[in-house]
Amino acid sequence: MTYRVIDEGVYSEPVQQALEGVLIERLDAGDLEPTLRFWYRESPAVALGRFQAYADEVAVDYVEEHDIDVVRRLTGGGAMYVEPGAVITYSLYLPREAVADDIEASYAELDRWAIDALREVGLDVSHEPLNDISHPDGKIGGAAQLRKGDAVLHHTTMSYDLDTSEMLRVLRIGEEKVSDKAIESAEKRVAVMSDYVDASREEVIDALTETFADRFEAEPGRLPDDVLDEARRRAVETFATDEWNRQL
Repeated sequence: MTYRVIDEGVYSEPVQQALEGVLIERLDAGDLEPTLRFWYRESPAVALGRFQAYADEVAVDYVEEHDIDVVRRLTGGGAMYVEPGAVITYSLYLPREAVADDIEASYAELDRWAIDALREVGLDVSHEPLNDISHPDGKIGGAAQLRKGDAVLHHTTMSYDLDTSEMLRVLRIGEEKVSDKAIESAEKRVAVMSDYVDASREEVIDALTETFADRFEAEPGRLPDDVLDEARRRAVETFATDEWNRQL
């Protein structure tokens, strides 16, 4: 099995989330090779879990005042605050036959190459069930999955240099933990790579790509124009709308 590796393209959060649906559908239909895709974002955003309530997860007034996109994902799990250049997100689009049926085992399996790559650049990280990548000082990242027909989407977001103070202002966790001591405690639960390694974000992504290519047959690829066109259409019609993002 040969993977296509896509490491380009800067898109808004609605387009990024729309791409996830288009790409898993193309793979399920046999119109896409198994793919690893790295994300590059235009602006800060919140990726809301599929079944989360908007007002329960984000500081509504704050995100509106600061024009922060809040976009509901197709996958479950918790809300993630993301900033361009400060997080690393990758997606895997895989045939179901290549993924363990056991959900817990599949999370560990599909993040293993990434954990090994992070260790190569000097990060002391490990898989923490069900779906986290953890450093001894806190959580570095988390993953979520969607299984559709014969295809599996697995995407992971990790903190490279995330502004955790801003994260606490955007997510309701910041409102609930009002004391300085409590906020300091919450910040400590999130670990960022830049506190522990000298490698730049680009060098970390290079290490991830190289490790992936060492483990699997892989070649560079690009998003087809018709895939991007479909994602942009879905972004306008669904992922950028209140009807989708504030449905709960």
